Amino acid sequence: MKKVQDSSLRYRFVSVLLVAFLWCTLNVSGQDRERRPDNTTYFPTDELPDPCIYLPVPPDTASTLFVDDYMRWIWGKSIRNTERGKQASWESLYGVKRMATVFGEAIGMTISKEETPAIWRLLQRVGETGNKATSKAKRKYMRVRPFARMNEHVWGEFDNEWDLRHNGSYPSGHTGFGWSTALALAEMAPEYQDTILRRGYEYGDSRIIVGAHWQSDVDAGRLAASAAVARMHTSQEYLEDLADARAEYIRIKGVNTKQTTVGFPHIERIIDAPGDTASYRHYGDVAYYWLAKAERTTQRGAEAVTDTACTVNYFLQTYGTCTNIPIDITSTPDISAMVTYLFDKLCDACSQAKSQTFRKRPFLRMGEHSALPEKDQKYSTSSSYPSSHSIIGWGIALALVEVMPDCQDAILQRGYEYGRSRTILGFHFKSDVQAGRLVAAYTLASLHNDAEFRKLLAAAQKEYANSINLE
Repeated sequence: MKKVQDSSLRYRFVSVLLVAFLWCTLNVSGQDRERRPDNTTYFPTDELPDPCIYLPVPPDTASTLFVDDYMRWIWGKSIRNTERGKQASWESLYGVKRMATVFGEAIGMTISKEETPAIWRLLQRVGETGNKATSKAKRKYMRVRPFARMNEHVWGEFDNEWDLRHNGSYPSGHTGFGWSTALALAEMAPEYQDTILRRGYEYGDSRIIVGAHWQSDVDAGRLAASAAVARMHTSQEYLEDLADARAEYIRIKGVNTKQTTVGFPHIERIIDAPGDTASYRHYGDVAYYWLAKAERTTQRGAEAVTDTACTVNYFLQTYGTCTNIPIDITSTPDISAMVTYLFDKLCDACSQAKSQTFRKRPFLRMGEHSALPEKDQKYSTSSSYPSSHSIIGWGIALALVEVMPDCQDAILQRGYEYGRSRTILGFHFKSDVQAGRLVAAYTLASLHNDAEFRKLLAAAQKEYANSINLE
């Protein structure tokens, strides 16, 4: 009897060891696959910007920051039985097949693996890379999705509810796929940039409507996608795929590039207009205003005051604290020249965007002073939407990621905080800042078709590479 028991114990022990061995083997294999580049993405996760570093923690349901998420969840439910709701359900299908249909309609052509192989390849690789850019934060926070939190079922007809329940909600991977694809295609087909970007924007909102994501998940997904696209511009494969897709598009559409003049994308055609005080979305802006105001007497508040500076020299200085080398007009003239040119172009984009809507500043809306009363008169006559500081600060951060990708996380974190400073001071609502960052991303996509900017960017990249090689 004792031999039988001993044999049984040995069998169980060996079985446990075998299971442990197999688990470790599979886990290591998974990690190896993650690190090994493949032909479906341009970078593995570890080489992409880390949203756990440059983006905030998602709002807890007990936080006043959750107000906007909750109100947007109600909005999403209210339109499910409309044509927009049907669109959202149809867009729940993940992957290049749905993207090909969505954006094929936007540019008025059929996109397929057989008929447009170059464009198909670009869509697939950009989208998968944009999705992968959200994965670190998804795993870290494992945020519960709206339908699960509210004890409901997901509305999207193609959504796998079991999979969604076991996959983090923040940031939105669908949004990462859609917005990164929109930015790349806007660069590929600038003649249709407004329509492309609008469809990419709507694709993210569809995730709110079906109950798969909170608004803050979608906001984070768009920022992660913007950062990922900036990083993709450091990949020679991406640049080659983009060039091939552009050539294919021009050939099929018969675009005469010599006769085509395209300016910056138009904010009013891409992003939903900001809500007024009667809008349910105003509650989220107000909640964030009061929380940000509480930081004015802290060290972070003092940093926000410093961030009122908006000059080329200030950006060189503040982003220089995030890099491996000092960046200034003397030490890095080519990087400085690129930032100077970009600064001017982003200012032009600010003027165009602000001309579409006049929105009162938060401190005026609340009937009080800002953190800097001496500036109240100046800001009382200019629109709060979108935030110019955020456009310029985030746009320069994205461009610097293309120049010095080894410093990407620190640069993006600084760029994000530069925009947040505007809410702390009371000069902007959170939605002004969020819109500004989107304007920055699509303006940079547009500038990649500017020959002068591309020349300055290449010189800046070469200068940085030479500088770090010499140290």
